[in-house]
Amino acid sequence: MHVQPVHFTKSTSAVREDSGLDARRIERSSLHFQDAQEQAHALSGWNQDYLQLSAGLFKGELAQVEGTGIKLFVERVQQSVLQTGLLPPGVLALGVPLNASGGGMFCGRACDASSLHLFSGDSGFEFRTSRQHTMLGIELQLSEDVQLPLQAGTLTHTIRPLAKIKTYVMDLYQSARRDPTLLSTPAVVASVSDFLLDSLLRAPNAPGSQQDATTSAHWALVQRCVTLVNEAPDAAPTVTQLCAATGVSRRTLQNAFLRVLDMSPLAYIKAVRLKQAREALKNARSVTDAATACGFWHFGHFSQDYQAMFGERPSDTLRRQS
Repeated sequence: MHVQPVHFTKSTSAVREDSGLDARRIERSSLHFQDAQEQAHALSGWNQDYLQLSAGLFKGELAQVEGTGIKLFVERVQQSVLQTGLLPPGVLALGVPLNASGGGMFCGRACDASSLHLFSGDSGFEFRTSRQHTMLGIELQLSEDVQLPLQAGTLTHTIRPLAKIKTYVMDLYQSARRDPTLLSTPAVVASVSDFLLDSLLRAPNAPGSQQDATTSAHWALVQRCVTLVNEAPDAAPTVTQLCAATGVSRRTLQNAFLRVLDMSPLAYIKAVRLKQAREALKNARSVTDAATACGFWHFGHFSQDYQAMFGERPSDTLRRQS
């Protein structure tokens, strides 16, 4: 994995102000990224895919501390990203937002910095982050006799159990940074598991509760379109073809994408094709070869769109891989 150095200023201070976490400790063992997909692969076992949605140079950071059957991490992104993934069975994974520049969408529900995210479940997760998002995550491997009757979703109401979970996870992270051996102590890991499972199952608005019918319908429609686009990597369908395949009007599709991804269907398709070109450039002989393979025929427009999205020219990406 090729890692480019990135220096953070605003997001580091935001962590210190919003959560009380020692940002200097986080910095010392962080990995830094200028490629969203490379950051997605750095969190092992999550089977993740990151699609950059907002235009501009991507800056990402990941700091991890790991024990036996438990992992804690802080992840930052400085562009809006669509994160999709699927955790293995028996893994409990929670995300505690520490900082967010605005609202996002998690598994069909609006979310913000006051939310708590549950990533586990056999249906996988979909998360559109805000343009600047910092999250503290915890991943637990549950014992075989523990059943996890929850699906991925978000807790958004200001309730005491939610605040208690956030404080608990942040305190655990700080303690583990000072003494990583805590996370290899069976009694500690068992205690953490008991607390989180009990808190989640007691929460009155646990993931899976009824959500706004319109939001649910929009999310289902966008999911269907995302699947159709992913199933045709060599020739992404047009917006007209997506409307025909899903049986909805162009306006309905437009409203759904704006609600869920904060962008139009056309902008989403372009973002997917630009990501494909970015990946192709890592193994291509030339910019022309990569652009043509991803359906771009006007190379001047391609170069402009690529630089606007990723903050660098296609030739810069190609040169970095050589």
